[in-house]
Amino acid sequence: MSPKRIIRSMTALFAGISFMFIGNGLIVSSAGVILKQQNLDSLTIGAINSFFFIGAMFGTIFAQKIITQIGYIRSFGIFAAIFGSSAILHILSENLIFWAFLRFLIGVCYYSLLIITESWLNEKAKNSVRSRILSFYEVIFYLSFGLGILIFSLNLDKITIFISSAVLILLSSIPLNLIKIKEPLPPKESKISIPKIFDLVPLAIVTSFIAGMLVNGFFSMASLFMLLQGFDAKIASYFMFCAMIGGLVAQMFIGNISDKLGRKFAIIACASVGFITLLIFMISKPQIYFQYLLAFFMGVGIFCLYSLALARANDVLRDKNKAVEVGRGVLFCYSLSSLISPLILGVLMQFFNFSGFIWFYLINLGFLIIFALNKPNILNKNYKKNLGMVTIND
Repeated sequence: MSPKRIIRSMTALFAGISFMFIGNGLIVSSAGVILKQQNLDSLTIGAINSFFFIGAMFGTIFAQKIITQIGYIRSFGIFAAIFGSSAILHILSENLIFWAFLRFLIGVCYYSLLIITESWLNEKAKNSVRSRILSFYEVIFYLSFGLGILIFSLNLDKITIFISSAVLILLSSIPLNLIKIKEPLPPKESKISIPKIFDLVPLAIVTSFIAGMLVNGFFSMASLFMLLQGFDAKIASYFMFCAMIGGLVAQMFIGNISDKLGRKFAIIACASVGFITLLIFMISKPQIYFQYLLAFFMGVGIFCLYSLALARANDVLRDKNKAVEVGRGVLFCYSLSSLISPLILGVLMQFFNFSGFIWFYLINLGFLIIFALNKPNILNKNYKKNLGMVTIND
């Protein structure tokens, strides 16, 4: 089936996740600013944000149990309902422990929804078109998430922010229940095995781990990065939006490049763009409009990495029943690194101010480039089937 036919067959799913991503973009982009307005330090903000990723890890471990028992569509509805309810409950109290708990619930639900979506896509897509399907999925993400960030730039009060995000998230389950769509059969229940996760190709795992560090470090702490430079919340939202546009533009062509030239080439290319951009950031100390331009190229460099890691991992898949297991494995590594990135950034920015943010990205991108350079191109390897998966010593 061609990429266009696959996309058309999943219109309801893409419509639903669009609402979900807009609502999540609004609540995520506003979190750092709202917490900073309470005069909290960088380390405390990073710690509260990290609870989102603790929830994410729980979601990657336990979401499959729900999907297995009741299917994809009903699971989507349940997690969207809890997600939206958790968002709106922020208005009840400013207690930091309560907010940390809500961030945990949001993390559980958001990552469970990602597992549902991505495993559904992997069930539909063959290796030859997988990157293009995942790239379209990422384009939907960046357009929607970017719109959520732009809504935040309207200087809404925090009650309006939480109510608006909750409504958008709750709307996300309507298309799947309103538009006829054929969902995959519920997957067989399986546990995440740590040895199995690391038995996937190393480049996919390392890329996923670093993508989690970079992408979710950006969402959690980029607004604080701008505030520490003396800019206001509106400029912070524009900075984040420019990065999202960069990710969107990159997704429009990275799928074709990846499918034709290999995931390794695409990973190195993206990481190199990000590294050079952050190096310019460090050396030039640019004015705000140049920062917007650099944010664009930063988005080009970091926001494609997760989809490339997922494509790399699924290239070795031979048994379609393992699609959920593969997706959970990659997402588990992604969420594990996402958990620690706000904490690391919080410490670095506490001691080195906004420069700590830049050093964090330079070190991670530099390591990924070096690691990837020493790995073979998977398209040129002879595959070996093993339990429905390919084992490649790369």
